[in-house]
Amino acid sequence: MTTQKTPENHSSENAFCNYILIFFACALIGWIWEVCLYFYMTGGFVNRGVLHGPWLPIYGFGGLGIALLLQHFKKHPLVVFFAAVIGCGVLEYCTGWYLETFKHLKWWDYSGNFLNLHGRICLGSVTAFGLCGLAMTYVLYPILINTFDKLKLRPKKILCFALVLFFLADFIYSSDVPNVGEGITNEISQAQQ
Repeated sequence: MTTQKTPENHSSENAFCNYILIFFACALIGWIWEVCLYFYMTGGFVNRGVLHGPWLPIYGFGGLGIALLLQHFKKHPLVVFFAAVIGCGVLEYCTGWYLETFKHLKWWDYSGNFLNLHGRICLGSVTAFGLCGLAMTYVLYPILINTFDKLKLRPKKILCFALVLFFLADFIYSSDVPNVGEGITNEISQAQQ
């Protein structure tokens, strides 16, 4: 005897897949942004980030958090802006602390920037997060959801499974062999630890 899936199950599976795809879309957009910014500043290509693949999980988690948490405040742009500033600022600070503490390297350093906190966040970076929160809430999220909703569920599930599989493989590999080097990381001096 086979059981038919109810529309509710189908809907929740579809929503779950959409959120996985939002994570990867934001992680890829973040990677492209970082690579292009570095290329603009130096003229050279560098694969930015801790992982080796074309994704930066910090952007994926930030974008996903905004998508999940801030859609409820869509009628209040100032709330969206300041919630993105605080949420993404905390995410970046904690990620920087973790990487410095356990990998003994810095993947970014805002020490020379105005109003920085231990070089992990600064006024400019959190302001950019607020603006990105607005862009995500009012522009990117509707486009992504509209695009992902057009995909049939079965191929969408296969795509999500493949992306998660490749991401986990990269994460496991990068846990032992992180992406490091010139233009990517700086060593932490003993005085900074």
